[in-house]
Amino acid sequence: MYDCCSRQEFVRDYSEAIKNASAALFIGSGLSRDAKAYDWKSLLKEAANDINLDVEKEEHDLISLAQYYVNGKKRTKINEAISRCFKDVVKPTENHLLLASMPIFSYWTTNYDRLIENAFSELNISTMVLTDDDSLKRFTDGKDVIIRKLHGDVDNPSDCVITKQDYEEFAYKHEILLAQLKGEMCAKTFLFLGYSFSDTDINHILTRIRLFYKGEPPKRHFCVMKEASDDNEYEKFRQSHIIRDLIEYGIHTVLVKEYSEITEMLKEIRHRIYTKNVYISGAYEEYDSNISEYARQISKWLISEGYKIYTGYGKNLGADIVSGGFEGCTIIDQNTAAKKFNENVFLFPFPYKHDMTADERKAFYTQLRKNALLNTHITIVINGTKKENGSIINSPGCIEEAHLSLEQGNILIPIAVTGGAASEIWDEINNSGSAYSTSVEFQALKSVTTIKEIIDAIKKIITT
Repeated sequence: MYDCCSRQEFVRDYSEAIKNASAALFIGSGLSRDAKAYDWKSLLKEAANDINLDVEKEEHDLISLAQYYVNGKKRTKINEAISRCFKDVVKPTENHLLLASMPIFSYWTTNYDRLIENAFSELNISTMVLTDDDSLKRFTDGKDVIIRKLHGDVDNPSDCVITKQDYEEFAYKHEILLAQLKGEMCAKTFLFLGYSFSDTDINHILTRIRLFYKGEPPKRHFCVMKEASDDNEYEKFRQSHIIRDLIEYGIHTVLVKEYSEITEMLKEIRHRIYTKNVYISGAYEEYDSNISEYARQISKWLISEGYKIYTGYGKNLGADIVSGGFEGCTIIDQNTAAKKFNENVFLFPFPYKHDMTADERKAFYTQLRKNALLNTHITIVINGTKKENGSIINSPGCIEEAHLSLEQGNILIPIAVTGGAASEIWDEINNSGSAYSTSVEFQALKSVTTIKEIIDAIKKIITT
């Protein structure tokens, strides 16, 4: 469709907005569909029956239906329905977790559920939730992410926007928040996900923004929409008008055949914004000058080439990574200025002496590893051994980090010549029969003997 934005263009441009800290998100109920969240018809079905109405017949005016019920029977049953319907909608979907893993700090939503908050909670990222202007009185700075829930929250159903009267009072109760939304839409690039643009007050904001630009092209935003079926000519024609109309407000539509494509695009965006972030996994029990030099030189090269290093600071190896990272930061020539160490090397040390049960420690360490890997796209494994019961073994934690990296979609580079878990992981990938395992560069990780050759292999793997 001519007026649509291509998938490639969207992924490229929205990724750039995220990297420039100028991205925002507006989430509608469609994003909660996979979490089996209730829609309005299901929510109001029982209330409608009580006043002899049918949600199917009233589907185009459910706001008035809710008001009719409140007029005669007060709001209690609707509040109970909101609490009942959403209390079990707590497990974030893959899309929620993907969004939460990206450095986007401004979220807007009309959803009552707490799925996006729970996604951030799973990743140990703090949030501040605002629901109306009154909630601004409790605002505390310093939170990582601000979530503005314009229609309220399931924990306070009596304040949720659902009836005609609620909508009539909406602009008054949200005057400051709506002004903030207008300001952000003039300054940031928004992505609308699962949102139908049927909300009158939000549409008024869009109109004010269009008028603000006075004929000049407005700030560029994106929305994702499922393409109308080829079998329904009327819906396709109608959709084309909607897409063209949204462009007037600066919103460019990306059409998808299936909603699963949203997950694929979010993964593409995530990989693109973290493409130069590298997690280095490993440890060794007794000092080994060869392993130490591999870690130091690889770290130095990564920083000098503009990569950022994340590491769990494994025993002995952590100090080597810091040493190499520091050297990489202080390289100065006519083309390169010194870099700040704490902006290029990120440490996630494990609290080994913290008092926990074995099961608690295992779960806690797994979460720490997930958090450390979260903002990375590449994982390099160097050695990875530990002493247990007097014997040197391959580190189970290092192997877990490798598996978590694969689950996340990271490029996994085990430096097998350093031995230990790195060699075991290399064997596992080699036996998979994948195209990656048969590549010359991957095979070099097991066969070459010099650090320069290893770095050349790493370079080809991560730039191909």
